[in-house]
Amino acid sequence: MRKTRLHFGVWCLVTLFLLTFFPGLALAEEKPAVSLEQAIRIAKENFNIPSEYSNFNSSYDNYENRQVWFLNWESTQEPRGTFNVQVDATGEIIFMNHWKAEPYPETGPQLPVISETQAQDIATQLLSRLAPNKATSLRLVPNDFEVIPLRQYGPVTYNFRWERVVNGMVFIGDGAHISVRGDDGQVSNYSLNWTKANFPALTGVISPVKAQETFETTGMLELQYQLISDFRPLRAGEKPRVILVYRLNHPSNGVIDATTGEPLTLEPGQWLRNQNGDYGAGGAGELMGKSGAQEQAATPLSPEELKEIERTAGLISQEEAMATVKKWVDLPDTLTLRSAHLGTESQFSESRFWNLSWNAEKPETGKLEYVSARVDAHSGELMGFNLSYTSQEPRQFGRIDQAAAKKMAEKFLQQVQPERFSAVELDKRNQQNWRPLAKGEPNPPYYYFNYRRLVNGIPYPGNGIHITVDTVEQRITQFDVNWQNPEFPSAAGCLGQQLANDVFLKKQPLTLAYTLVYGSTGPGDVKLVYLPVAAPNQLVSDVLDARTGEFLDWQGKPLSQQPRAYHFTDIAGHFAEKEISLLAQAGIFGEYGDTFRPDEAITVVSLLRAMLQVSQGNWGISDLTDQEILKRAKEMKWLEEGELTPAGAITRENLAKLMIRLLGMDRAARIEGIYQVPYTDATALSPGLLGYASLTWGLEIIRGTGDTFDPNHVMTRAEAAVVLVRTLRAKA
Repeated sequence: MRKTRLHFGVWCLVTLFLLTFFPGLALAEEKPAVSLEQAIRIAKENFNIPSEYSNFNSSYDNYENRQVWFLNWESTQEPRGTFNVQVDATGEIIFMNHWKAEPYPETGPQLPVISETQAQDIATQLLSRLAPNKATSLRLVPNDFEVIPLRQYGPVTYNFRWERVVNGMVFIGDGAHISVRGDDGQVSNYSLNWTKANFPALTGVISPVKAQETFETTGMLELQYQLISDFRPLRAGEKPRVILVYRLNHPSNGVIDATTGEPLTLEPGQWLRNQNGDYGAGGAGELMGKSGAQEQAATPLSPEELKEIERTAGLISQEEAMATVKKWVDLPDTLTLRSAHLGTESQFSESRFWNLSWNAEKPETGKLEYVSARVDAHSGELMGFNLSYTSQEPRQFGRIDQAAAKKMAEKFLQQVQPERFSAVELDKRNQQNWRPLAKGEPNPPYYYFNYRRLVNGIPYPGNGIHITVDTVEQRITQFDVNWQNPEFPSAAGCLGQQLANDVFLKKQPLTLAYTLVYGSTGPGDVKLVYLPVAAPNQLVSDVLDARTGEFLDWQGKPLSQQPRAYHFTDIAGHFAEKEISLLAQAGIFGEYGDTFRPDEAITVVSLLRAMLQVSQGNWGISDLTDQEILKRAKEMKWLEEGELTPAGAITRENLAKLMIRLLGMDRAARIEGIYQVPYTDATALSPGLLGYASLTWGLEIIRGTGDTFDPNHVMTRAEAAVVLVRTLRAKA
C-alpha cells in the first residue's frame, strides 16, 4: 500500500489552485458557522494528537460553497511529524492525515500486528463515529486482489474505500477513504467527500440494453495497433513489438447520458469527477566526414561497432539538414544556429535525426525569436519544426475559421510529407478545438490538428502528424511527424467487434450512476449516466488484447499476470494458516492461483521466488524464468554455484542456510568452534551446518522436530511459509 503523506504546504497549493481556477470563491466573506476554537476541540475530541506536536497553525477557506477550517499540528524536533485535520462549517471532520517520519530499518520488512479484518473493523467504527448520518449511505468497495506489500520501511497500511449510494445508484466521486496502520491499528488517513446537490429522479431513464446498444453502435471500442513499452533494453537487431488491441477511445470515454441515450458530450472547459473524487552538439557532421582508415587498420572493431558504422553510412550532413529546414522555413539573418545534434529517437535504433535550433540575438516584436527543427538524416525529409514569435499585445482573435485553417494545414502537409499524409486520418475523437463555434463566437488564435496513422486500415495512434495553425497571422507555427517502422501483425484471428464489446462489458458492465459535472466556475449539475464500472474484484483497464480478450496494462501485459493478493481456499484450520495468509496478502506463493497446496514439498525455485518477492517487491519477479530466479539468487549470495536445482526439493538443512543468508548472516554462520545446539543428532550434522542450525534455533526460526534437527527432512510449502515469516520477524 502507498502511504499518504500530506503536509500543510500541500493544502496551500490546493487552495491556490482553487482560487486560481475558481476566482469567485475568493469573494465570499461569510462568517464561519464553527469557530476556530470549536474546530480545534472537535478535532482533539476525535483524534489523539501527540503532545510533542506542539507547533500549531490554522487557516480558513470558503470554496465550492463550503466553509472549512484547516488545522495543522507539527513536531518541532526529531522525529518529525504532522497531524492535519479539516473541519467544515457543520462541525464535521472531512479530512485527517497523520504522517510521522519512520526510522530506516536496519534489517528488513515490518510485518503487521493486526489483520486486515481487524483493520476494517477499526475503519468502520471510525466512519460510523465521524459521519453517523452518512455511513448508512456508504457502501464498502471490495478489493480482494489488492496487494498489501511487506514494506522495507514504514508499516504495512490497510486502505479501505466506500462509495456513496443515492437512490440505489452510485454517486461517482463521493465517498470515504480510510487508511489503518498494520503495526498499531492507528488511523493514518481519513477523508470524506460529500456533495450537496439535487439528484435527478430515476424517471425517463433508458434501459441498460439501450445503453449497451449506444455503446456498441457509436464505436466506443476501437481496434488499434499499440507499441509495447518495455524497460528491458532491446537486443541487437530487435525491433519493438506492436500488438493489436481494442481500446476505449471516444470523446465521452464510455459515458452515456441516461436520459437521452446518447454519448455524454461536455462543453469546453467541463469535466467529470472520477471515482476517486479527483478534479481532475555541434560539429557532428565534421566528425562523421573524417577518414579513419589508419585507426581501423590498427584497431580491430567489434561486430556491433561495424553495424553502427553501417547504419550511419550515407547520412546527410549538417549543412544538408539545414538546407532542408530553410526550404520550408524562412530563416531571417537575425537568427543564429545554436545547436545541432545527430542521434536516434525512441526505441528504434536504426533511425537517425538531425535536431537543429536557432534563436535571435535581439528579439523583435512579432518576429521569429526561436526555431527548432528535426530532419531525417537518412532521407533528408523535414520531420518537424516549432516556430516561436515574440508576442504581440493585445492578442487578437483568429482571422480565419476552422475550415480555412484545416485547408492551410493540409495543403502544407501534402507538400512537405505527401506520402505519409496519404496514410493518416484526422483524429476527431480527441481533437483540440474540434467543435462548431457558437453564433458570434470569435475564432481562437490557434487551431490544432492531429492526424493519426493508419496501417492496414487500422489506427496506430503511436504514429501520426500534429500541426498547429496561427489563425491571426495565418501561418503554420508547429508541425511534428512521429513515424517508425515496426512489424505490424495481421488482423487475422482477432476478436470481432461484437465479441470485444461483450468481453469488455462483461467485466465492467454499463452501470447507472450519478456523476457531477465541473466547469470553469466550479461544480455544476448532477447527471444520471451509464458508464463502465468494474465488477467486484475484477482487474480491468481500457485496453483489451484483440486476440485473447485479456485486459492489458500500459506495457501491454495481461492484468491477470500482475501481482495480486491471494485468498487460498485450502488452508482453513491449517497450523500455518496465519503465516500463509500473510504472505498471500502480499501476493506471494501464487503459483497455483487460489490454492496453496500446503502439504506439498516446496521446490527450490518457489522458495527463492518468494524470498525475492519479500526482499525486492513483487513487480518484475513474477516474470522471471526459473533460471533467472537462480541467477538472481546467486547475485544475492543466497546460492552457491551448483548447490541446488530449480525443481529440487528443499531440505531442512537447505532451508536453514537460505534463511541465514536472507538475514545476511552467512559469514557469521561459517565461523567454526563457537556454536552449539540442543539437538541429540548434533554430531551427525553435515560439515559446516552447525552454525546455521544454531543461529536458526537461537532466532526461533527453525527448531527442528524438538530433540532432533533432522537435516534431511523435506520441507512442505506450509513449513517453508512459517519459516519464511519467522525469518522476516527476525529481520524486523
